[in-house]
Amino acid sequence: MRDTLFASHGEHLAKGSDRMATRDARPIVVGVDGSESALDAAAWAASEAALHDVPLRIVHGVAESVLRVPTGLWGTGTEDGLRIHADLLVREAAATAHAAAPGVDVSTAVERDLPLPLLVGESHDALYVVVAAADRNAVADMVAGSTAVSLVARAHAPVAVVRSIDDPERDDRLVIVGVDGSPLADAAIQVGIQEAMLRHGRLLAVHVVHHYRGRGTQPATSDTSDGTALLTDALRGWRHKFPELQIEDQVMAGHPAGVLVRLSNRAGLIVVGARGLGGFTGMLIGSVSQALLHHAHCPLMTVPPATRQRVQQRDDLSRTR
Repeated sequence: MRDTLFASHGEHLAKGSDRMATRDARPIVVGVDGSESALDAAAWAASEAALHDVPLRIVHGVAESVLRVPTGLWGTGTEDGLRIHADLLVREAAATAHAAAPGVDVSTAVERDLPLPLLVGESHDALYVVVAAADRNAVADMVAGSTAVSLVARAHAPVAVVRSIDDPERDDRLVIVGVDGSPLADAAIQVGIQEAMLRHGRLLAVHVVHHYRGRGTQPATSDTSDGTALLTDALRGWRHKFPELQIEDQVMAGHPAGVLVRLSNRAGLIVVGARGLGGFTGMLIGSVSQALLHHAHCPLMTVPPATRQRVQQRDDLSRTR
């Protein structure tokens, strides 16, 4: 069991609200580190908790704070400085969450742990785990990006990676799901359908076929017939089950990662299965998922292999109707 340095738990429900998180529901867990991007992730996670009608849990690993302690706290002693800084950090994140979704039940906890093992442990009981995408610089991308890759590979719940980029062309109610024909794709579709239903939006299922370049003077060719059949089969049951949801499908030619990154400019959320191949860290979740972790222009929801059975056994889709 982790050694808890500081933990606070509280309910903060908006007066007059007719929504109350189910107390025995799995919470959405968001990891914060004091960065602006982490506050964006906390706000997004709070909105998700409101949509799902579940609590929000804000967690912080104090072991990651040693390099972030403000110089003004250094004289208080390392342990006390970390406690004070961690308290301020999670309180700021909680305030941000309340501003984004006043009716959500929020709890906070600071644990003596590193970010990765902390969030992997939290994922056992979480509906989703949410983290911020790396900031737009090489060092942050290397550190935060590698943490996100490892988290997706090891998590026991879907993982959302939030990058906040304002785009007037974005449709926040559009959810895009990448469909590749793998067993994990159906779980990704299920997550995407729930997110689209909760947003009163629409789902776009995309299958990407590689674009084969012709030789010499021959034009480039792409055979999309197999992709069309694949999407038809993958979506038939969902269209029958949820006729009220607008479900679109599109077969596109190109590199899957590049196509989905480009489409992410349009969407409020993109969902993919993290189909890993093992081996090196960069291959733990598959090249497409890894590319989206680093370059997607909207929040990305990944469904790791370890979560497929849990996702498909969930019965909360009926609550989105």
